[in-house]
Amino acid sequence: MRKTLIIAALCIALVGAGAYLYFQGARYTLQFTETELQEKLSAKLPVSRDYLFIFEVVLDNPRLRLVEGSDRVNAGMDVTLNIRIGNEPLPLGGKIDISGGVRYASEIGQFFLTDPIIEDLSVQGVPSRYTDRVDEVMTKALARFYAERPIYTLKDTDVKAKAAKLLLKKVVVRNSVLFVTLGV
Repeated sequence: MRKTLIIAALCIALVGAGAYLYFQGARYTLQFTETELQEKLSAKLPVSRDYLFIFEVVLDNPRLRLVEGSDRVNAGMDVTLNIRIGNEPLPLGGKIDISGGVRYASEIGQFFLTDPIIEDLSVQGVPSRYTDRVDEVMTKALARFYAERPIYTLKDTDVKAKAAKLLLKKVVVRNSVLFVTLGV
């Protein structure tokens, strides 16, 4: 019995060592076009969420742009901000443009935008005394939106994708294509 356990442990160790050596230098570069990423984002919208029973934020009509040589993704969307004054909602429309980094969750094979920075926010009709609060609410809304919704999910049916559920090594945009390199 003890001899069988030792042999089984050695076999498992050999298989593990072989897999490690096989994937040790392996790097996989995945490519995502603006159109592919745009379609993934469009499928997840519109979305709305209430904040502090004062603001309702509705996000819709996403836009995505990849900037040559960058490691960030520029995204934008239309925003409707419903501010409740008393019992009356005051709908205000506008747009928001952000940039974000790319985070890879290897355990689930999904890519997320991370650390969104508001590059431009224009909501018509917001009183100046609420501008800072609107910016704060929109930053929270976007961070939550992108933390919960991947911009891309690797397909489990792709052998290369299964092997690539490793670590994010590099992100760069070239010729309007997002190149993501994964490896050990």
